[in-house]
Amino acid sequence: MTDATEPTSLADIALRRTRRDATTPFLLTIGEEEPHVVRTLTYGDVLGRATVLARALRDVGVARGDQVGCYLSNSPSWVVASLAVWMNGAAVAAAGTLLPPAEAANLFDLAAATRVVAVAGAPALTGNLTVLRVDDDGQLADSDPHEFDDFRVPEPDDLAVAIFTSGTTGRPKGITHTHADIIAAARSVAGGYARISDYRPDPAPAHLPPGVVFNPFGHMAGYSRLAFRMWIGRATVIVPRFTLAAVKALLTRFEMDTLQLTPTMIHMLAGTDLSLDLSGVKYVTSGTAPLPIATREAFETRYGVPVMQAYGMTEVGAVAQERYDDVVAGRRGPGSVGRLGTGVEVKIRHLDDDRPAGEGEILVRTDEISKEFIGGAPVPIDVDGWFATGDVGRLDDGILYITGRVQEKIIVGGFNVYPAEVEDVARRSPLVRDAVVVSIPDERLGELPVAGIVWAGEPADDALIEEMRESLAPYKVPRAFFPLDVVPLTAREKVDRSRVAELARAALERSTP
Repeated sequence: MTDATEPTSLADIALRRTRRDATTPFLLTIGEEEPHVVRTLTYGDVLGRATVLARALRDVGVARGDQVGCYLSNSPSWVVASLAVWMNGAAVAAAGTLLPPAEAANLFDLAAATRVVAVAGAPALTGNLTVLRVDDDGQLADSDPHEFDDFRVPEPDDLAVAIFTSGTTGRPKGITHTHADIIAAARSVAGGYARISDYRPDPAPAHLPPGVVFNPFGHMAGYSRLAFRMWIGRATVIVPRFTLAAVKALLTRFEMDTLQLTPTMIHMLAGTDLSLDLSGVKYVTSGTAPLPIATREAFETRYGVPVMQAYGMTEVGAVAQERYDDVVAGRRGPGSVGRLGTGVEVKIRHLDDDRPAGEGEILVRTDEISKEFIGGAPVPIDVDGWFATGDVGRLDDGILYITGRVQEKIIVGGFNVYPAEVEDVARRSPLVRDAVVVSIPDERLGELPVAGIVWAGEPADDALIEEMRESLAPYKVPRAFFPLDVVPLTAREKVDRSRVAELARAALERSTP
């Protein structure tokens, strides 16, 4: 395969860039402490490690069409592991180490993944799993890097990765993406931000800064941001955890021209006492959750850097993004998420309620839409190919605005929390007769889950929190409980979540000194 045609997968890009020049920088890490040492893995380094791991996976029986669990941190390990899995024609079932091992093991069981790549130091997984351990750089334990060879590029329509989300029912679902989906997303982002959607076979000039991935592994944003940088020929800095110290190190060592952040990260930067110089940053993008206007304005006022909101979903990929020209010209308003991406169609479905004219549920149609969940269950797409997002909004002069949500969903720092899942865990406790979960606003994370509990006996907040931590990721665990005699219902016998939210606010105000 030559550069005369565009690549069809991230594995294809990695192979092309390695064959062109194996010394091209690919993945970078940076120390938070002075002197902020930068470590570089070249394309040759990464493919060498991936070759060793791919052989080890074949030795334990991984074959084309399998799913391989990856229990990894945000480090070069997940890139190496992904390439190794794809070399075997298999797919990644992604679960980050922020998840408790019991929850990760359940997700791997859902994906029928009996072989797992785990980062050294991650907790032991339960169940009958074959686990291969790698270090943060993706090197298999007791092995040496190898010259890449025997590299098989996957087919575009092969399954590449399953990202787990709770769905509207609160039950985990593995949303699948093919290699072609990931490439389409990279091309779309390049067209929206870089304005040139074509693949760039030459590495970017050395003076241009790398991209950066702050997102924890297991979130589609990590793959999307890596894919965009690979597509345009820039290296990527992988930061294990977002901290202000990490940002300062990044700005000290690189002349960053853009930053891809979440609303929580933007809030931290807007309010920090740390002195940070963002004068070289042209713009910041915000994704994974709605960005409060007050947070955006505080950041832009402090740093003089515009923030551009992006909108997408795990099921459909990138939908819309604000453009620099629109933002600096003032062509945006509350809820703006920008113009539709390449190949994306949107229509607004009227809802039978009292929303303003022109507002309704946002339906999306795009080639990137996942067709099925892990296990073969179809993603709910209508006969014409439209996916109902559960978000409410409007289109105005070509710009999409998000004004609310149809679904019961809480977004905590960019992570989706579905009340049904949390309520189910609470109800399984012998301490609880019934439970209902709502959100309260939070300046840093946007929203926080809290739970109204109908106790089976005396309240036991600490004991219930410990039980729920065993089954839920930290961001899903309610930050507070408040007692209820009974879960309030509407006249139609549905949970009255508005009333529950009022009770939550009143109870928490009483408990605040």
